[in-house]
Amino acid sequence: MLAKKELLDNTTIIDTIDKKAYLSALGLAKYIVVTCDSSSMISEAALTGKPIYVAMIQAKKDDNRFKKFRKLFEKMNILRKLEDKLETWSYEKLDEANRIAKIIKIK
Repeated sequence: MLAKKELLDNTTIIDTIDKKAYLSALGLAKYIVVTCDSSSMISEAALTGKPIYVAMIQAKKDDNRFKKFRKLFEKMNILRKLEDKLETWSYEKLDEANRIAKIIKIK
């Protein structure tokens, strides 16, 4: 796996499907790196309020929908492209379930 080969020794890489380990890793992480082709991973990571870096991989097909999604999250200061350095920044955690529940409750 490229991530295991290229990233520093003090990183944790989850390469198996284990929801408990995944959620624990999100909680423990200082930075979160996700691939550009998963709006689900980006959305779940945005619940943490932690810096999210997107590893850009070449798309096999048209990815305009993902591009629009990433652009919106960049504009909201939630994510940045993974490049040569890691920085820390903050943003308001996404909590859409509670936000929408309040709207529904009002109506």
